[in-house]
Amino acid sequence: MKQVSRYFMTITSLALAICLASPFVVGAEMVKKADNFIVVLDQSGSMAQAKAKPGEQKLDKAIAAVKRLDQAVPELGYTSSVSLFAPYKTVSQPATYKTGSIGSAAESFKPAFNSFTTMGDGLTAVAPATSGKTALIMFTDGAWNAGADPVASAKNLYSQNSDLCIHVVSYADTPEGQQTIDAIKALSGCSVVVDAKSLESDAAMAQFAKDVLYEERKPAPKPAPKVAPAPAPAPAPVAKEIITFNLLFDFDKADIKDEMIPVLEEVKMILKEDSGTDFVLSGHTDTSGPEAYNQGLSERRAASVKKWLTDNGVAASRLEAVGYGETRAKYNNDTREGRKLNRRVELQSK
Repeated sequence: MKQVSRYFMTITSLALAICLASPFVVGAEMVKKADNFIVVLDQSGSMAQAKAKPGEQKLDKAIAAVKRLDQAVPELGYTSSVSLFAPYKTVSQPATYKTGSIGSAAESFKPAFNSFTTMGDGLTAVAPATSGKTALIMFTDGAWNAGADPVASAKNLYSQNSDLCIHVVSYADTPEGQQTIDAIKALSGCSVVVDAKSLESDAAMAQFAKDVLYEERKPAPKPAPKVAPAPAPAPAPVAKEIITFNLLFDFDKADIKDEMIPVLEEVKMILKEDSGTDFVLSGHTDTSGPEAYNQGLSERRAASVKKWLTDNGVAASRLEAVGYGETRAKYNNDTREGRKLNRRVELQSK
């Protein structure tokens, strides 16, 4: 049981270490800072250090660093290549970067113990490969003893391509080498220069790769789902307007009398002002007389009003005449005044 517990703790600690070492932000988008990157390795005698023990030579350490860089670069569609200077030589032609391509090229590096360090000439020779947004990453100690001034060559590269950035992994161990590297860094604010010893861990190398080749952007928050607006409430039903006009029909009569004309003229004006609406003319009676008779009388009263209106310019199609007899009394039929008021015609919009 103790062995299982120790095994679980070991796995958990390893997973935690991997998480802490990773430079990637979960859910972030990787965006390229450059479209191309070129690794240039100095394999000169000062880097090879003939008298140093195997594995402790600066060149051996640089090759190991190139391999770690190879594992730290994400595949984002870069065009990559690998070159040497001392003298200048292209080891890996420009091609779409795949993990392992730089590391395999580094395996072929051989020290050049007896060659001059033509660092400036190497920078001049690499110029054709630096078109577009390019990161030029040099692994060097900055020492040079032949050919063009490397600082002048780097300055010339910048003048030819404003989208170039020269970065240096420095193995400088002499004042002259450090001075050369510092001068190259001073040529552009985009230049990243790091001491090689600081990149011996995978996490540090991953951070260097990020600093020179890409950035991480948090994805834009997803827009809130569109909520369909609530349907507009149904319009409240428009109350039908009922206009009661006092046409004082004589008892048991449906004739239009002269004293009714002013009232009918007002009704005609109402209809003309509301020319888009159709109306119902409803006739009514009091309760005097038989119910069936009163029904007919109310219909004749409504018809009389309709005829007058149509004779005076109102379209017959806009008017409907109906009768309700004594069924819709508004006033008290037990009084003389109430019965008089119930002998009426009303106008109502359809």
